[in-house]
Amino acid sequence: MIYGPEVLDQVRNAVDIVDVIDAVVPLKKTGASWKACCPFHKEKTPSFNVSASKQRFKCFGCGAGGDVFKFVQLYENVEFPEAVRKVAGRAGITLPEHSAPGDEVRRDARRALLALHADVAVYWRDLLLHDRRAEPARRYMQDREIPLAWAKEFGLGYAPEAWDDTLLWARARKYPETLLLEAGLIVKNDQGRVYDRFRGRLVFPIGNENGEVIAFSARILDPEAKAAKYVNSPETPVFTKSKVLFGYHRAKRAILDADRVVICEGQIDVLRCHAAGISHVIAPLGTAFTEDHARILKRATRNVVLCLDADKAGQAAAERVAQMLTGGEAGLERLVQSDLGIQVVRLPAGHDPDSFIREHGGDAFRKLLEHPTDYLDFLVDLKQRQHEGDPGGRRKVVEAVALFLARVPNAAYRDQLLQQASLRLQAGPGVLLEEMERLRKSARPPAPAPRADGEAGGRDAGPAAAKKPPAADSPVRCDIEVREALTLLLARPEMVGEFLRAVHPEWLRDRAGAGLLEKALEMANDGMLEGAESFAGIVEPGELLLLETLRTDLLASQDATAIQATMDSLGTKIRARWVRDQLLLVSRQMADPGLDAEAKRGLLARQMELKNSLTGVR
Repeated sequence: MIYGPEVLDQVRNAVDIVDVIDAVVPLKKTGASWKACCPFHKEKTPSFNVSASKQRFKCFGCGAGGDVFKFVQLYENVEFPEAVRKVAGRAGITLPEHSAPGDEVRRDARRALLALHADVAVYWRDLLLHDRRAEPARRYMQDREIPLAWAKEFGLGYAPEAWDDTLLWARARKYPETLLLEAGLIVKNDQGRVYDRFRGRLVFPIGNENGEVIAFSARILDPEAKAAKYVNSPETPVFTKSKVLFGYHRAKRAILDADRVVICEGQIDVLRCHAAGISHVIAPLGTAFTEDHARILKRATRNVVLCLDADKAGQAAAERVAQMLTGGEAGLERLVQSDLGIQVVRLPAGHDPDSFIREHGGDAFRKLLEHPTDYLDFLVDLKQRQHEGDPGGRRKVVEAVALFLARVPNAAYRDQLLQQASLRLQAGPGVLLEEMERLRKSARPPAPAPRADGEAGGRDAGPAAAKKPPAADSPVRCDIEVREALTLLLARPEMVGEFLRAVHPEWLRDRAGAGLLEKALEMANDGMLEGAESFAGIVEPGELLLLETLRTDLLASQDATAIQATMDSLGTKIRARWVRDQLLLVSRQMADPGLDAEAKRGLLARQMELKNSLTGVR
């Protein structure tokens, strides 16, 4: 959605940036301006300034700055249109909506579903707090040391043990049965009878990124009952399980501050962590890790810590969590190729995060989180246990590690992991490289079968066949920051000089999609770049599909100053990540036992140079 300058001015003028920022970052009046420690980087001396007269903010430490929309974008980690909507909502301004046919109907349906979910969540919460029928749920909570205060803090509720309690409640409030069916709150059987989906269960509301209730997950209270432990809402127009992470709306700010996210197995684990003040914790909803999950997380961090149980029988639980998070080989590929750094924390025998915090406290859990294991080491340990005593076990472990390495998209990171794996397995890098190449070859599609007329369908199929471009059903993979850079460049190709001053191509060279960015830069420098259509005929179909998904229109209403600020912010983020990648590479090189003194001094100097360059961009 693009808002015109008149609308933006109306919204901007309706709020005071000092009030907006002070609501989340306590400000202190200093002369004509307001100051605080910057919320976008760590500092001890305040360098974050807010001007009431100019209605702008500026941090002289990290360089972040802009108007109220920019602040909300950065702080809430949302796109520009969403920031405008949030500020407008605070000011009580209704924004104009330019609707395509059917859009208004869909918006009305979405509003109705959100209202129903919010209403029933309050109903179930109040039952848990006050109704005698919820006594089994309150006993269960007492046994699990779950404070009743969580009902208010996290919205926990109780769905009564009855076939039609929620149905009758909804009818009394004039909610149509069709809406209840669409929301998944009731179920219709083959005989046409309708009944409540959630019965006799402790209910956990599931929120979207804005904190609106969009679904429910309900836990059974009787462990001996012959029923599923958890029952979740089905997918609806407001809820897609593969695009939602439990607790993310509460954890988002903490994830940004910590620059990492902890992924646990269950909802109670997440809430126990949050209640202990460990807020950068989320959980999947019983589904494999997806590209949408990666997209959500990468907007906040690239550092993922999987929290796994490490007890004896619990190794199966650890594998189950890993399987749930990765969905087997296909899901592991998504997790690895997502360019997220993966580490693992294994808890002591018999514990999950909930039980560990109850027994040892939140501070002890924080200490565990401070010492995670790299996923590669976890993978080696896991495979070695699986194949212990197997005569061919070593070969299987090497194959599993090579498969993992072959899927890492970043060349520098892959090389670092290769050296690390060689040390762990006591195998030369050549062994792993050979196995990686074998796996790549075995994954290639077979040669084309001969045609019916006896000619091959490959290189000798004639010039017409050679010129035909390959079909593409989906866009090529692209690193999220490369995608942002492409969007900026396509939106404002005339600012290529400013772009290159902010973003050095070398920082993105090993990222997915970097080749496409280089083509765009070359065309922009030659004055030939005019949107995605400029690439027709010089890129692969999958690359063109990617370009067509970029929302350059969202930048159309921004002036050159705003675009420049976005470029500078992106450049700072990309450079910081590149420096950290270089530090990892230098650390691995320094671990080489055959390193001579002169080479070591050179690496130490390089390490110091890189560390110093990170100052102010963390």
